[in-house]
Amino acid sequence: MRAAEFFAGMGLMRAGLERVGVTTVFANDIDTTKAALYRSNWGDDVLVVEDIRNLHGDDIPDAEIATASFPCVDMSLAGNLAGLDGEQSGLITEFCRILIEMGERRPRAVIVENVPGFATVNGGRDFAQVVEMLESLGYAVNSIVVNASAFVPQSRARVFLLGALGEQPLLPEVPKAASLRLVDVASAGGDWWPPDRRDAFLESLSPLQRERIESWHRDDRIRFLGAYRRTRNGRAVWEVRSDEIAGALRTTRGGSSRQALVRVGRDRFDVRWMDVDEYARLQGAETLNYDSVSERQAMFALGDAVCVPVIEWLGQNWLMRLAA
Repeated sequence: MRAAEFFAGMGLMRAGLERVGVTTVFANDIDTTKAALYRSNWGDDVLVVEDIRNLHGDDIPDAEIATASFPCVDMSLAGNLAGLDGEQSGLITEFCRILIEMGERRPRAVIVENVPGFATVNGGRDFAQVVEMLESLGYAVNSIVVNASAFVPQSRARVFLLGALGEQPLLPEVPKAASLRLVDVASAGGDWWPPDRRDAFLESLSPLQRERIESWHRDDRIRFLGAYRRTRNGRAVWEVRSDEIAGALRTTRGGSSRQALVRVGRDRFDVRWMDVDEYARLQGAETLNYDSVSERQAMFALGDAVCVPVIEWLGQNWLMRLAA
């Protein structure tokens, strides 16, 4: 089975599909940093670095599946909930245009991926519009929400539209959360913050969270916890997850987007930034190479990507049933 990968990023959709025997014959993204990561891991044979608006159906080779992890920024408050009217998230319509232009050559299956807000922004009208566009091309469309926490210690729910020409196989049962925790992916050592910065972190927590940390500090078990920096009432504060998994990795253009790692227990309390190896493990992409870009660029790309084992699971439990 062959795949055409749109909004390819660094290639984690490809990484997941290759695990079930799918061969990528075309990939497209406009971001040069992500393209550098793509090339360093997959070579340059199929990657086209170009604005999707400049592509046409004739540019796409024959493929049985097309994937589109289109930009999510306009599906969130960061993009003012512009939805499909936004400059970036609206590019999904270009993907549908290319499918139209492919005519009878269009792939028999499509996977469209985005954040949960895709299903609710603008009262669900944008979600319905994309479904209608795909259905107008002959695809039977189902949707499913899968959380990466079923495979890795990261809470990362994503909505998938699964389209098939002809009969649609039954959707698989969504897997439950795995037992993995941050301790299972944490790197040894690390650049732990000095006491003054660590204490400022503790001081910024809410009274409830500070009380939890102080309680866990005396515990016999060491916990590894994920933490985000947020703005509350104009003040930068930290929030710590209590479930011992990471929150959804994000792009790291701003300091508030990067996650920190908290280690607490046995009379110890330490904090540091998560590193790129931990980000990679949380996306199931630890075997890939990141040397072609800076650490921050790699973390940005990882925060803007799909989780590899989620795609592998969809490939095995939906796509392979479709191909049978």
